[in-house]
Amino acid sequence: MVGNMYFKYLKINIVLFVLGYLSIVLFLSFMSYKLFIVGFIELEEKQNKNNIETLLSAMNKNMEVIRNNTNDYAKWDDTYDFLNQNNSSYIFENFREGSTAIKDLNLDFAVYVTLDNQHLYSKYENEPLETQQNDFENALISTFKETSQANTIFKYKSHYLYISKEKITNTDSTEQANGYLFMGKIITDADLNLSTNVFEKIYLSDKYLPRETAFAFDYTLLTNVKVAVIKSETELKNCIQIFDYNNAYLFSIITNNTRELVNNSKNTLLVFNLIVSVFLFIIFLIIFKNQKNLEKHNKLLESKVKRRTNQLSRSLTKLQDKNTELYTLANKDHLTKISNRRNYFIESETLLNQAIKNDLPLSVIIIDIDKFKHINDTYGHAIGDKILIAFCDIVNEIIDKNTIFGRIGGEEFCLTFKNKTLDEAQTIGEEIRQKCENAVLHIEQHKIKFTISLGLSDKKEYQHIDEILQHADELLYSAKNSGRNKMIRTSLHSKS
Repeated sequence: MVGNMYFKYLKINIVLFVLGYLSIVLFLSFMSYKLFIVGFIELEEKQNKNNIETLLSAMNKNMEVIRNNTNDYAKWDDTYDFLNQNNSSYIFENFREGSTAIKDLNLDFAVYVTLDNQHLYSKYENEPLETQQNDFENALISTFKETSQANTIFKYKSHYLYISKEKITNTDSTEQANGYLFMGKIITDADLNLSTNVFEKIYLSDKYLPRETAFAFDYTLLTNVKVAVIKSETELKNCIQIFDYNNAYLFSIITNNTRELVNNSKNTLLVFNLIVSVFLFIIFLIIFKNQKNLEKHNKLLESKVKRRTNQLSRSLTKLQDKNTELYTLANKDHLTKISNRRNYFIESETLLNQAIKNDLPLSVIIIDIDKFKHINDTYGHAIGDKILIAFCDIVNEIIDKNTIFGRIGGEEFCLTFKNKTLDEAQTIGEEIRQKCENAVLHIEQHKIKFTISLGLSDKKEYQHIDEILQHADELLYSAKNSGRNKMIRTSLHSKS
């Protein structure tokens, strides 16, 4: 009787223990999934979105650089004169045989057309496009003939290209147009993979996948981008769908990454739950061992998160380096490493506004190397380039860090002096002129001397930097016409 009661009591306790144990294990599994796996999935989604933004930002930055380069060439007076057939040396100076101007700008082509969309000149650095030049240019002109400006992505046969179109105008007050300039670059799998390393594989596809959109992005130039995310047990695939300026589907960018973060966390969590389950079953026997295992797996998780964080940090550093490189391409003259025409005007206009607001002096000198064409014709353009670099070195040794120094034309340079009077600017200009006059450049067994002419003006009542430059340019030509190797400054009390 007692034995039967004990057996019955033991049986009930075993059933209660098993039910209680299973309940605790199931509850633990459910809570661990909610607390860990869902969190890792959210982290994976956030990281994936950041990776997509990194790729699209790099593409948008490429489009901005192409737009800026196109705008610089289109707003250059030499380009305007070339279309008017008043600048026969334009092609030789910019696109002569052996020139790498297009390649240096990281472009594949440049196409010049007239206002009535007639082809005038083109230069290619991409063989597939060059072999289909006529057909490509007809397609390009036909597609964008209704718009005077475009910055978008264009499909030509099996190629996808960054395209920028700008109206060619002169820089005087009329801003009269006489044609259009197209510049662009083919988008390739290799370029996309080089632009970022946050994906294991990136490739182009012309297949449209009608799936639910997970993300949508709009940037300054790259707009209406839709992203579909395709998940499997082991792989995370993004279908980034690109549309043109008419919102018509162009192509897709497919990216692949393994689901390392989620899968590793699942495996780790499975091991963790098994250990905890055993711990609950024989709690008094393995408590110390279980604590060690738990600590070990926490460190493993921390190590994985730390490694992923370091990867993201390295990706950010590379992106910052790329941004610095793109800034240099957009704002510095590739030969002399000083400010290019666009950046010089932007910074000088800012200084002028500050000087007007605070009633401070501001002076501008425009400099032209005398008889530079004769130097090029005598010694060659390579030596001419070295003379331009040597001249910039002379100027940089004399001016201070607050002075803006830029190249605005072939051998034409400008200096904008912050908080300096005409007399102070004249002293600096004369020092530069004398140092250039006395310099003897030893280049390839040649001893070469050169001189410069200068025009000096100040802000007076001007409201824009180009007005001051126009006055300084008139003074420069007065110096040229009166014998060169001299500086002519503006009157203190007159505005011409």
